[in-house]
Amino acid sequence: MLRRRHIGLIFIIALLSSACGGKSSTEADSVESPDGGGPDSGEPASVTYYADVQPVLQQNCVRCHQPGGLGAGDFTDPSVVSALAPAILGAIDSGRMPPPVSDPDCQDYVGSEHLRLPAASRDIIADWIDEGQALGDPSDAAPPVVVETELSDPDLVLTMPEPYAPTFADPANPGNEYRCFALDPGAASGRSITALAPIVDAASLVHHIVLFSVPTAELTAEERDPQGFDCIEAMGTFGQDGVIAAWAPGMLPLRIPDGMGLKIAAGRSLVMQVHYFANGIEGGTVYDQSSYAFELSDDASPAIVTTVGNTSFEIPAGAADHTDGGTVPNPDQDLRLVSIFPHMHELGVTYDMRIRHSDGSQTCLVQGSYDFNNQLTYQFPSPISFARGDELSFSCTWDNSGGDTPVRYGERTDEEMCYFFVTVGR
Repeated sequence: MLRRRHIGLIFIIALLSSACGGKSSTEADSVESPDGGGPDSGEPASVTYYADVQPVLQQNCVRCHQPGGLGAGDFTDPSVVSALAPAILGAIDSGRMPPPVSDPDCQDYVGSEHLRLPAASRDIIADWIDEGQALGDPSDAAPPVVVETELSDPDLVLTMPEPYAPTFADPANPGNEYRCFALDPGAASGRSITALAPIVDAASLVHHIVLFSVPTAELTAEERDPQGFDCIEAMGTFGQDGVIAAWAPGMLPLRIPDGMGLKIAAGRSLVMQVHYFANGIEGGTVYDQSSYAFELSDDASPAIVTTVGNTSFEIPAGAADHTDGGTVPNPDQDLRLVSIFPHMHELGVTYDMRIRHSDGSQTCLVQGSYDFNNQLTYQFPSPISFARGDELSFSCTWDNSGGDTPVRYGERTDEEMCYFFVTVGR
């Protein structure tokens, strides 16, 4: 029998005194986009692109489906939307689009209005198709919805020392490479981070980034190499008390509210772990020199990012619905939860985390279906109380129905995880 080992809340002493979805739209035959009414009606259409469909797409789709976005197709172009309309509706009805996210009825989070498509909005698209896809009057269009994906005016940007071309040379991990780069914190040393977001260079290769704070004196000469070092086990090496941030494509910048911040103590360096995924590109042909941007403060109360999870699970071969998890007690402090990032790998199906209060009641924090290609940090509009006597309860569910061997914890994509990156302060 496996000995259960939970990763608990790691609270540093300072606290006491701190992927849109995959490209799943398919091509459709070109559909004529009339300017007038529905087919054979002789009357103006009741549903038009500019008055009805375009506002839905602005609210829920163009965050990813635009030039340079994570999703296929430019949904700001009415001719593209007209051509792809049946495929768009099919992706919605199949549940592939929008990608699954945490249920805001469990707990609301920043940006939830852009990530969930109401049934009424789906019906608008269906009615538009049925009525012949009239464009209508361009003056009826809704203004663009601006979604901040990078910090607009950071105080500091730290960049990988040199461009690096992943080689994907590990035969045990084909098509994947985990590379770490040591960064001098510069102006962040001794200060607190109040907002942060990556500036991703080779977006086609970067699957996720984890940022750690590490004692500078503990970095070896190999780990200081400007070309970085292999670090597939970085969570085990640096993760117990050093996580600063975890990011995956589609995430918004993390903002620490209410005067809280992530303190970078003097004498520590930042280590940026980049997970490169080959994505059909030959290794050594694409260079990356990604950065991390920060807003800083000299007067912030301490917050930390800690990992909560279970590393002792085993997902049986052929199991279609296997769940494991655990509980972690409050460390006898009145705390506030700022954000949660659930993380599994390709077998992940659903996740759940909640507070079980000392009086027997519960507060749902995150709960939903999981998509490896659309991992998000869920930031709460206001921090949530996690008081003395409470405990965090969490679970992950996986589908290994197509596997003929058990799957256990590991950082490789063909292994699995049950992690929740939790930003917490006082």
